[in-house]
Amino acid sequence: MRLFYIPILAVLSFSAVAHSAEQPNILWITAEDMSPTLGCYGDEYATTPHIDALATQSVKYTHAFATAPVCSPSRSTLITGCYATSLGTHQMRSAFPIPDFIKGFPSYLRSAGYYTTNNVKTDYNTANADKIIKASWDESSAKAHWRSRKRRDQPFFSIFNLMTSHQSRTMVWPYEQFQKEVQSKLNEDEIHDPKTAPLPPYYPDTPIIRKTVARYYDCVTAMDKEVGAILKQLEEDGLADDTIVFFYSDHGSGMPRHKRCLYDSGMHVPLLIHFPEKWQHLAPKQEDKQLTAGDVTDRLVSFVDFGPTVLSLAEVDIPDYMQGEPFLGKAETKPREYVFGHRDRIDEVVDMSRSVRTKRYLYIRNYMPHLGWNQPSAWPDQVEIRHEFYRLASREKMTDAQWQFAGPTRPAEEFYDCEKDPLNLNNLAHGRSDVKQDAMYLDLKLTNLQFEKANRDAGLLPEVADGKDGRERRLISGGGGGESDER
Repeated sequence: MRLFYIPILAVLSFSAVAHSAEQPNILWITAEDMSPTLGCYGDEYATTPHIDALATQSVKYTHAFATAPVCSPSRSTLITGCYATSLGTHQMRSAFPIPDFIKGFPSYLRSAGYYTTNNVKTDYNTANADKIIKASWDESSAKAHWRSRKRRDQPFFSIFNLMTSHQSRTMVWPYEQFQKEVQSKLNEDEIHDPKTAPLPPYYPDTPIIRKTVARYYDCVTAMDKEVGAILKQLEEDGLADDTIVFFYSDHGSGMPRHKRCLYDSGMHVPLLIHFPEKWQHLAPKQEDKQLTAGDVTDRLVSFVDFGPTVLSLAEVDIPDYMQGEPFLGKAETKPREYVFGHRDRIDEVVDMSRSVRTKRYLYIRNYMPHLGWNQPSAWPDQVEIRHEFYRLASREKMTDAQWQFAGPTRPAEEFYDCEKDPLNLNNLAHGRSDVKQDAMYLDLKLTNLQFEKANRDAGLLPEVADGKDGRERRLISGGGGGESDER
């Protein structure tokens, strides 16, 4: 079979010997800071032919969610299969240690015979990061690749983390640097016209905002080319028929009101999973139907589930401490009713909010309602679009949708019908229209409280601890914006 990329190559660089049928190769391609702004998710402004081609050969998930709207806490959850709020790694740039018995899930794959590689970002948000990296990966570097394994019959688990759609590229870099390092990789007809950029109602319509939205889409197109290159390598190596491929992003886009926010714009992510014919029996079922290439599932899945799901696909035992629920493979559990999210300190900005999402409804509890969503922050405040929001941030100049994000405060509770209000603009927390909404509001409010208690949410504790010398010390390592592995 020839899949994924355009054009198709017929020449293979080497052939892989088929390995044990019980152990599929598994490839993760992770995009940074990207909402489902893809053609295959219905975005007509997007130019993403390689990912769209992958979607035709994959099962598309419409209800996949991050556990945090920023990278480090999300990655702490992804690598451990545990909620960052339970681990104490919920604050961005945390230096909090986690127990030694909690390991990165790839370490269990290594013990089962897998060759594991990570290219290249880790950002696991804990003082134990070095131990996790050493135990999890045969190689974690900018050169890490399945091609480095010594035996061609050895199954592999490989991650490629693509930085091209990261907020640094879409917003923070000087525009000249973006043009040189990103936009120069695009053909003229792939560069997005700011005049036709789709602006959500929570964005003011100004030239700077249009220019930045178009720049974001250019970055997504450049990232799409990188996805195509990786899948092309899989084809060239004769491994496409043996490899289950995940494509997803680590949270919503880096644009304002997306990254750092618990709305769907910050938490909803694309997720495509390709099952070659050999592994088609591992594809999900929906209403007793085995889903195949091009099918869509609305099953709720959360980042905390991803590690346990990979172990389940590889038929590797899942440790009891993992909180995730595998949604594929031998250990598959029944579908979730809820996914949970959190926002805490991000760089130097202190905050605490929690969210609960069902397929239809979203509940957010803001524990610091005296603070707005758009708090000043040193790293993203280098960006033109942020200052555009600051310049326009007055009740007289902004619509209700724009003021929801840019205003100085937030309601203590937010409740949205995501089916009728996919942009989460109409807060029903104190204005519900029917008995069903009342019941769901109360259910999600209670579920949030029960979840915090059952999982010992560490966000309820102050971010200080006694040092060995008896003095208080901050468990903050500093940094900014999610690029610690690059700097």
